[in-house]
Amino acid sequence: MKLREAELKDKKDILEITNLLYLDIPDFVWNKDEFIERQIKNGEYFLLEKEGRITGIVGLRQRENKIHIETIAVRNGSRSEGIGTELIEFAKDFTRKKGFNILRAYSFYKYKSVDFYLNRGFTLLSKPGVYNNHKYYRFEMRI
Repeated sequence: MKLREAELKDKKDILEITNLLYLDIPDFVWNKDEFIERQIKNGEYFLLEKEGRITGIVGLRQRENKIHIETIAVRNGSRSEGIGTELIEFAKDFTRKKGFNILRAYSFYKYKSVDFYLNRGFTLLSKPGVYNNHKYYRFEMRI
């Protein structure tokens, strides 16, 4: 497996994977061409390739003194192969290299991913977030 920074030529593959995340929420941006292109240009999108095929993606953004996982997804057919864990490990290393010790992640309730984050060392923050009347979990990890 190879983890690398995304390039504009990867946008089609990224869109294919981020479409798996789509929820019918007004202003849902995480699978929008413009959003992904901006994150690629800002150096905030990373890919995990297995046998030359993009199997997982993670979007990382610095806000204040923390790194935030904006997007994380694994291609159908590649789940339960440790790819999500590999992406989290990369996010932890990225956080350290940037000189920060807090990594945050978010997940809409509909994704049912609480165990995924808790099993990888995150704690669930007590107050949920809300985006256009849709609640999401907030997770944090001290590195």
